[in-house]
Amino acid sequence: MKCKWSSKINNELICNHEADDSGYCIFHKKHKTKEENKEVIKLIKEKKISDFSGFIFEENFNINEVIDYSYKELNFTETTFIKEGLFNNYIFKGKTIFNQTNFLDFTTFINSKFRYTAIFNNVIFNSKHSNKKIFMGVEFTGQNLVISSVYNLPRLDGIKFDDYTKFILLDVDYEKEHYINGKINYRIARNQANKIGDHERIGYYYYKERAYGSKNIRVEDYPTYRDYLSTKFFDALSKYTVGYGERPWNILIVSVMTISIFALLYMFIGIKTLNNELIGISIKTLSQHSLVEILNTYIDLWYFSMVTFTTVGYGDMIVTTTIGKILVGLEVFFGITIGAAWTSVIIKRMIR
Repeated sequence: MKCKWSSKINNELICNHEADDSGYCIFHKKHKTKEENKEVIKLIKEKKISDFSGFIFEENFNINEVIDYSYKELNFTETTFIKEGLFNNYIFKGKTIFNQTNFLDFTTFINSKFRYTAIFNNVIFNSKHSNKKIFMGVEFTGQNLVISSVYNLPRLDGIKFDDYTKFILLDVDYEKEHYINGKINYRIARNQANKIGDHERIGYYYYKERAYGSKNIRVEDYPTYRDYLSTKFFDALSKYTVGYGERPWNILIVSVMTISIFALLYMFIGIKTLNNELIGISIKTLSQHSLVEILNTYIDLWYFSMVTFTTVGYGDMIVTTTIGKILVGLEVFFGITIGAAWTSVIIKRMIR
């Protein structure tokens, strides 16, 4: 009887090993005896296995004691490490794939060397060890290091990249207690992208680094509560208006919202035309006007608000009240400020 294991991500991938009474082969069965765990390691060495898809390692796995033979690719797709996964001081001489891999306990790659591409996709690390620097001293000289949709990714401090290695870090999210890890890891990715000129991803990494840095702002890190509030305010302003300089469309949205809000305010205080005609609707008489009248009035005042915001000032409409002049002054200030921010962001991205 063949092992009934089959891949959850590739329906065509099945196991051809013989199964025992459990229905699974010795590599894919759970709750193995000590003798069976020893037999697994023995068979891996004898057969020089490099594809560990779906394997379940229930004892500590030390790669230096298991894989001492040549291979083109190490594939740990859907592999589960129940106890420690030890990859320290190992030279990965071929492409390495960790896909849907589950590290239930501690794992470490300290002082290892990657000579080819390595992929970590949908890997789950134990959250208890997320603050540990498990990649300290790792030398990566392969073409690509891809880390995508990884859960509880530990800190990448100490990893050394070749000058031509592309490091791709995508969709790696962190819980509150590990926000600092997100800031550090995306900063490392940004620095490597800068080094190799991977301009396509620099902005994404910078935004994620700043976003996690924002979440990590704590009141105890500042001398006064006022300093803390000031930092939080300007950080939020930078995030939601210009996306830390990486999301120019945010500025367009903020601009439209600003123009629309001021147009609504102008509608209630009234604006005069050159013919001395008052355009506006009083809040008290709002119910006496039809929806079409309100909409037409709002469109006229949206035009005035846009002209004011952009500081064009055609002069076909003017404000005469004190409140109106204050609002116009504020909108002109916002328009100049947001316009300068827009120019800065666009030029920054063009130069990059």
